Amino acid sequence: MATEEFYDDEFIIILTIDGTSYEEVEVKVTDPNKTIRDQISSIVSVFELPKIDNGGNPIQYLLGQIMEDGDEPEILEFEDADGREQALIDYNIQPGDHLHLISVPIAG
Repeated sequence: MATEEFYDDEFIIILTIDGTSYEEVEVKVTDPNKTIRDQISSIVSVFELPKIDNGGNPIQYLLGQIMEDGDEPEILEFEDADGREQALIDYNIQPGDHLHLISVPIAG
């Protein structure tokens, strides 16, 4: 179960949205206990990202975290093995961490 933590400062992450001009943008996280799925939905809404690609296929967005410089982002799963929704705090995401939003078109 996620532990609730309170931060003295604002909870700011560094976000890169792959395939866009948004690189290393500071983004305020209003609730690190919100699910990964809800965090992604908020990001897509705030940045007005497309939900459908040019070919008419729906786009799924994933959040990834770079663990080591030069590595590919490690995808943050929506749910754990028991089916419980995961939040940023479940992955020990801290203020200042760098996350990547990755778009994946779903073939129709």
